[in-house]
Amino acid sequence: MVPAGNRGLMFALAGIALLLIASLAAYRLPTPLGTNASPDTFSAHRAKAILEDLVGDGIPHPIGSPAGARMREAIVRRLSALGYAPQLQSGFVCRDGVCGNPVNIIATLGGRTDDRDAVMLAAHYDSVPAGPGASDDGAAVASLLEIARILAARPTPRHPIVLLLTDGEEAGLLGATLFVQQHPLSKQVKAAVNMEARGTSGPSLMFETGTANAWLMGLYGSAVARPITNSLYYVVYKQLPNDTDFTVFKAAAYQGFNFAFIGDVGRYHTPLDNVANASPSSIQHQGDNALATLTALANSPTLQPPIAESVFFDGFARRLIAWPASFTLPAALLSLVLLLAETAILLRLGAVAPREILWGGVGTIGMLVSGGALCSGVLAVGVAVGRVPPMDGGSWIPQPLPMHLAAAAIALLAAGGASHWLARRAGFWGFWTAAALLGAVLSVASAVVIPGASFLPLLGAVAAGLGALPATLGLVRSRARARSADVAVLSPPLVNLAAVLPAFVTFAALFPLLQFLYPALGSLAWPVSTLVLGLEAATLLPLLAAACGRARRQVIAVAALFTVGGALLTFGLPTYSADWPERVNLEYWWDADTGQSHYLARCDSLRLPAALAAAAHFDPVPRPRFAGSGSLSFYAAAPSLELAGPELEPATQPSAVSQPAVSQSAVSQSEPASPAAASAAHYQLRLRSPRGAPEALVVFPASAHVSDIALATASGPARTQLARLTSGATLLDIVSLPAAGVEFSVDAAGPMTVQVFDQSYDFPQGGTLQRARPPNAVSSQDGDLTVVHRTVSLHPTADR
Repeated sequence: MVPAGNRGLMFALAGIALLLIASLAAYRLPTPLGTNASPDTFSAHRAKAILEDLVGDGIPHPIGSPAGARMREAIVRRLSALGYAPQLQSGFVCRDGVCGNPVNIIATLGGRTDDRDAVMLAAHYDSVPAGPGASDDGAAVASLLEIARILAARPTPRHPIVLLLTDGEEAGLLGATLFVQQHPLSKQVKAAVNMEARGTSGPSLMFETGTANAWLMGLYGSAVARPITNSLYYVVYKQLPNDTDFTVFKAAAYQGFNFAFIGDVGRYHTPLDNVANASPSSIQHQGDNALATLTALANSPTLQPPIAESVFFDGFARRLIAWPASFTLPAALLSLVLLLAETAILLRLGAVAPREILWGGVGTIGMLVSGGALCSGVLAVGVAVGRVPPMDGGSWIPQPLPMHLAAAAIALLAAGGASHWLARRAGFWGFWTAAALLGAVLSVASAVVIPGASFLPLLGAVAAGLGALPATLGLVRSRARARSADVAVLSPPLVNLAAVLPAFVTFAALFPLLQFLYPALGSLAWPVSTLVLGLEAATLLPLLAAACGRARRQVIAVAALFTVGGALLTFGLPTYSADWPERVNLEYWWDADTGQSHYLARCDSLRLPAALAAAAHFDPVPRPRFAGSGSLSFYAAAPSLELAGPELEPATQPSAVSQPAVSQSAVSQSEPASPAAASAAHYQLRLRSPRGAPEALVVFPASAHVSDIALATASGPARTQLARLTSGATLLDIVSLPAAGVEFSVDAAGPMTVQVFDQSYDFPQGGTLQRARPPNAVSSQDGDLTVVHRTVSLHPTADR
């Protein structure tokens, strides 16, 4: 026979387990449709056949590369075969310190777009230099072409459709910037659907919208069969060091949707982002979503809706739940008022004492602090012993499940400990009141500060208030009938409902979020998960307090077992594997000033693999990649190749205001003139790479106080927002560098000594060192490089 006090706890735990199972089942990916699917539907296998044709050779195709040109030609051929008339758009453009010459592909459907609002479907066709980009973003390109086929056979939509395939997204959103700034169609586009990937698998998440998302979510909810989204995704996304083309579209006031899948993020921007690892189910889900939302936008009566935010989340990928953001604060305040009223009734009728509420608050806050601290401590130990990568790199591991369980168990362990310690002092209603009021206060605060994240605490506060209504009303009725000072005794189910209802509601809303938190944040997701689960576990504190001491001890023992077991398994398993490798980039550096050369190894773990250490006798302690760089690398001696250095010289037509005198030499030991003593100067310069490197960088010292950089282009100067390094230096990065070089102007204090680099996406010496890279390591992002460095002294001859 189960003791009466334990029944509520057992019921709650069983219900939460069922909710977890239901959540895992609900977010399974759809079955990909085959090549024999109806011509009017999206088929992942048709899209993957296109993907195989585009990037099946496994060759990276960054901006300006021959492989990129071949892919562009293949896309144009396919669009032309479908009856479109694709056009190319090219031109130099700058954004956030990066400049380049992207080549966009643009096609239209639905007649002339002159003076008509249009919608756009976008994907980028370039990859990073390290990998073939089959999922990022080749799968989206293939999906766009499959959708283009479907659209061509359908009736003409209400609004014209623009198909945009951008170049240079990986380098810095250059193609999207070029389109928005210079293409005539950009003025007609009012909404865009963008497809992206930050991994190679997983469901397609709609993680960003335009500013009129109250209207947009109405379209999304009615159009998408399997909605997976919530307004918290964008809050998390803004904390990540990632942008997509939709960032540019949104800045141009486009409405729309941004989709991405993020499973198997360990393969992201590596050679493992290949066709074999591209998930057909993910392609199917993303293609279905993109086609549905694009169609809904293209047939919408208006594309100029009112600006209005909403708070939204999906119910087990079956239904979208949304309300206006302006509703959240009043609802949170009403929930708080309801809970305060119920608390007053409980106090007045003697169901709870003020000191019990105080102890309940101590237990709730103590649970959150101790749980978060314990999980953070476990994570810190894992990083210290090298079993978890540092959080500033790729902080994912091949087998995260044991630590997932440990992070969840820590939240339960902290709840069990707090309830066992304070069960007699707080009791059921002391814990309930403290947890409910804390949730209500958080819902009010989040409604004001972060509306997108407000639905979790708001749902908990509303459920707590509604769940406690039967008990509080029952107390009032009992007192009225009894007309005595004795406290009425309520039935246990009525009391337990006050805790069970908010527990079920909050865990149902939380479990979908937790599934995608680790791919988004890496190991930081573990303490975040513990903290969030702790907030939800606060709903269990009343039930734990009402249970017998033996039940609480059993909860503590089971949670402790999973905590210790999960942590030990995490520390015992390999940090990397061939399927989930460490990111290790190798670079050959030649200093054109000193004639010295060296190898660099950049490792996510900041621990040099033994095979590499033996192959080139790397120094044991990493150092900055270059002066002012925040990236640490291991150094080793390398043979001299005497490569031609990059050139930074006066432009052929220097500024009439002040012409700099430029000399190329080693860095001077003397400091540049102070800002007060230095004169502001205008430098007109040409940057080129005699050895034909595709990328060049210039680093201006912090003391130069650079105020403006403008690239000379055929359409006029292209200015860029200044990019600052952690040292305060200013970085200018030119990708797809022409053989003749580029001209640009700089407004800065002088004189100054700048660092100039050019880099090519290759590695010399026949790859001997590359072969020493272990099987559980790969290159990533820019990949293995050859870099030539020199310094240039700039001396203005005239004041501004």
